[in-house]
Amino acid sequence: MNRSGQQVLRMLALVPYLQGKEGVPVADVAREFGVRPRQIRDDLRLLMYTGVGEYAGELIDFDLGALDEDDVVYIRDAEFMQRPLRLSSREGIALIVALRTLRTSAVGAQLPIIDSALAKLEGAVGGEVVAPVDVHLDEDDPQIRETLVDAVAARRRLRIEYVTASRDERSTREVDPRRVFTEQGHRYLEAWCLRAEDLRFFRLDRMLSAEPTGETAQEHRDAPRALGEGLFTVGEDTPHVVLDLEPAAHWLCEYYQVDELGEPDGLRRVRLYGSDESWLVRLALRNAGTLHVVEPAAIGAQVRDRARSALAAYDD
Repeated sequence: MNRSGQQVLRMLALVPYLQGKEGVPVADVAREFGVRPRQIRDDLRLLMYTGVGEYAGELIDFDLGALDEDDVVYIRDAEFMQRPLRLSSREGIALIVALRTLRTSAVGAQLPIIDSALAKLEGAVGGEVVAPVDVHLDEDDPQIRETLVDAVAARRRLRIEYVTASRDERSTREVDPRRVFTEQGHRYLEAWCLRAEDLRFFRLDRMLSAEPTGETAQEHRDAPRALGEGLFTVGEDTPHVVLDLEPAAHWLCEYYQVDELGEPDGLRRVRLYGSDESWLVRLALRNAGTLHVVEPAAIGAQVRDRARSALAAYDD
């Protein structure tokens, strides 16, 4: 678990720990939680911005004088932590949708836990839900998903067979898995790829197989990345094409990474980025009649040549 996750868990445990005591030395708290006193002081100052509102009695508070001068912790105004949790209908619906999304990626023993929480929430929200909300993700192999989840938990290295759609390429890789997560309607495995010697994200619906190698997954030092970061990154050398889009092709701007360049002649001009030129050519062909290639000329020529070859096949 990363440092932020550890801090959240520690802070959640700090409040009930301190509520059961009166005037605890910072050194004792630090020893109890296995961190340095400075970390406890940082946690306490962050907890002071936590609560159920913004006024006195709604925020956790500490005696800063005792903390700064005597290194002793006195907690105040945290009684609301013992009150039963009350959710508004909007908060309840948001949690239901989040749990339904989580359920689509769950396997094994996780399912009954999520189903139990869902049943309680749906019962509490009841008729206040205007319409049911369903979560749909791309289909993947449940057995592969379970293998991945088990490998993450047991820290096992995997050998996966993977299809890269942008290059029509099938490859076999050994990876050290880190987590399985959902992003933008797809399930992904975040893993260290031994072939690329870098962190990679693999879509589960593009995995043909996954099996343990019998080796233990290793720790790899790399720059921390936010959720979903690294799925597609635009740089100076990223292949791109400038397109004029008819209204029927405007959806491309929502689905792919583009730069808006204006609206000449009533069309929407964009610079659209892709993994390589062949993928950009295929994208243009799939949307023929709703877009026009402006530049580079080489991609425009490839689109015209392939379209003519396809038409010639029909003529023959």
